[in-house]
Amino acid sequence: MKKSFLLLVLTLSVVLVGCSTNSSDSQQSDIEKLEQKIATLEKENGELKAKLDELAVEDVQEDSNVDSENKEEEKVEETISAIQIGDVITTDTAEITIKNIEFSYDVLPDDTSNFYTHYPANTGNVYIHIDTDVKNIQKQNLGVEEIMDVVANYNDGYTYNGSPIPEDSTTGFTYANITSIKPLESLGVRFLIECPQEVEESDNSLNLTFQVNDKEYSYKMR
Repeated sequence: MKKSFLLLVLTLSVVLVGCSTNSSDSQQSDIEKLEQKIATLEKENGELKAKLDELAVEDVQEDSNVDSENKEEEKVEETISAIQIGDVITTDTAEITIKNIEFSYDVLPDDTSNFYTHYPANTGNVYIHIDTDVKNIQKQNLGVEEIMDVVANYNDGYTYNGSPIPEDSTTGFTYANITSIKPLESLGVRFLIECPQEVEESDNSLNLTFQVNDKEYSYKMR
């Protein structure tokens, strides 16, 4: 009886020890798996943080580039002033009044009652005619060729240069290279830009640029 009881006790002890060992091994395995998952998550989290930091730097650089481009555009706008018919461009040397800007196939002087010279456009061409009055405000003569340069920009890239044509009370017009304006006197000066007839007939963009000394002015015809 005692022998049977002792055998039963030993058997139960072995079973309990086995259960305890299996439970410990299982818990250890679960802990290792959990640690591996934590390590994996920490690695992924680090990689994600690095990627977010990289994207943040790219955003800052992109914003900086946009700001720089905007500032450059603002500088361009500051150096080029828009003008309208009737405006006066004032510099250290002259006051230039923009009286009228139009297309013309034959540029005539104001007085056509007597003999006069005129400027008919060549066949297939047309003039952009800029009518100005120029007052010399410096203390020496101002050559007509020194007043300003005018350029027409048609359809974003086709450019045409203008030429000054001074008025003359006797003949209607005379030559720029032999004409100057005395100090504090005024003279009518036309600027003619000869270009293809298409420039007038199309709806494409057309802008004029006036280069006066070191400053530019723009006029939008369309």
